Amino acid sequence: MSIMKYLKLLSLLFILSQSAFAGEFKLGIRKYSKPLQRFENSEGDNFWDNVRFGGNIGLQLGNPTNILLSPSMAYVPQADFLDEKLMLGVGVTYIYSKVKYADVNYSSNIYGGRIFGRYLFTDNIFGHTEFESLNAPNYLNVSNDRTWVNSFFVGAGYQQSIGSRSGFTVSVLYNLAWTPSNIIYSSPWNIRFGVMF
Repeated sequence: MSIMKYLKLLSLLFILSQSAFAGEFKLGIRKYSKPLQRFENSEGDNFWDNVRFGGNIGLQLGNPTNILLSPSMAYVPQADFLDEKLMLGVGVTYIYSKVKYADVNYSSNIYGGRIFGRYLFTDNIFGHTEFESLNAPNYLNVSNDRTWVNSFFVGAGYQQSIGSRSGFTVSVLYNLAWTPSNIIYSSPWNIRFGVMF
């Protein structure tokens, strides 16, 4: 597949993510126009006012090639010492993977879940940590059984607002649990793109 086809596919995924994900988790990534509601004034608080929905898309070229879709839900705790800078969340992950071993092409569906935390350091820069567990075919096993692969990502990202409640994020993460025999990720480095509304 040529690089132009990959770029067209990435553009299509980006457009689909804008309509499919109802607002990339705001991740405490920016200040909101409404006044903060603190714990001591929690009588009228609505839990869902602090919940954010959204997702990531990702693309890894090479062997393996991975296309990632990962919708998520996150909660922004309201407390004076946090000032809407922390976000804790969960998500589901789906990866279409194409791998070439010994001149034979394999494709598979990989799925699982993740838990994550993000902390806003400046108006645009955030730190990210995440535990992910994915179920995938084990290409290294002759019987081709499925197995669970655990990853622990740490890294940082940049967010850019577009309008009052929309924007996008880019994250660069490093997988501390990666080994050369990893059957999902060909590198410990992972780049993700997110959209928020």
